Amino acid sequence: MLTVAHLDEQDTLRGGEQQATWLVRGLLDQGVRCLVIGRPDRPFISMHPEEKELIRVPLPLRGELDLYSAWKLAGIVNRYQVDIVHAHASHAHGLAVLARCFGGRHRVVVSRRVDFRPKGHWLNRWKYTRADRILCVSEKVAQTLNEYGLHAPQVKTVCSAVDEARADMPPVSREALGIPDGIPFLFSAGSLVDHKDHANLLEAFALVSTEFPEARLCIAGEGPLREALEQKRDSLGLQASVLFLGYRADAPGITRSADLYISSSWSEGLGTSILEALASGTPVVAAEAGGAREMVIPGETGRLVPVRDARALADAMLLSLRNPEEAQAMAQRAVSFVRDRFSVARMVAGSLEAYRELIQDA
Repeated sequence: MLTVAHLDEQDTLRGGEQQATWLVRGLLDQGVRCLVIGRPDRPFISMHPEEKELIRVPLPLRGELDLYSAWKLAGIVNRYQVDIVHAHASHAHGLAVLARCFGGRHRVVVSRRVDFRPKGHWLNRWKYTRADRILCVSEKVAQTLNEYGLHAPQVKTVCSAVDEARADMPPVSREALGIPDGIPFLFSAGSLVDHKDHANLLEAFALVSTEFPEARLCIAGEGPLREALEQKRDSLGLQASVLFLGYRADAPGITRSADLYISSSWSEGLGTSILEALASGTPVVAAEAGGAREMVIPGETGRLVPVRDARALADAMLLSLRNPEEAQAMAQRAVSFVRDRFSVARMVAGSLEAYRELIQDA
């Protein structure tokens, strides 16, 4: 029986960890024996509480040079006869490789979910060259690793998945959000951090508001930039038309009520919030970060603009608002496109293929 240990040091269940939960579920359904290794009492190690056969092992995971955790991981690998340690985050990657220095008899698979080039210091060179497979969530991420000097078969693209159940979440009513009927409603979801570029989104929306003064923009997400972004909103005179919602577990339901979903990020691995919006049938305007072009086909499934270009972002938003029937036609084409190409079943199958390739080569 194939045994895979999933390793993640994160304290919250963000996009990558959510993808891991779907992967674990799919692997269990395929008869794969799975362990989840994470920090005690954190969401990652607590996933799928109904699965009694899912082996849960807590570790401190205090960084990628945590020798104690690496030593314990090696013991876990040998005790449970683990074939693959699949690292789902950066420090987990380092620990999975380091555990082999303590006698862990496992292959290392790493999920790479960001599109920026790894830094060239010795630790990165060491851990990247020693990963047996790096599963990239988009072709763009794979291209970045190629430029770093890593190539197939070590680098393999396994796209992130869209969860159809989330995309089909019941719509959140406009009334519940305080949005009047009959006015343009735009929505964006993502952590309030630099690379999501909400500052650029606010500037673009200010331009949209000159033509559609009644339009409303809601932004779901929390993060360290919230106060600065609220100040920027106020300085642009958008207090009455831009609402910061904080973290919303029902973000896909809000997307379904919106006229337009906006992604302004300048850096993404793939962009699962874009995937969810496309799968929900809501028209999408996105900045071309990471794998956005692999989902948003210009003129076919949505509108794509250069990153960090408020004018271009505003123009695409305006074009969609002026031509709602055309925007909706693209949105409908997007539904079948993303649900086929970015399904959970495909993501599970691609990961399982990578595992089996490594076992056969052993």
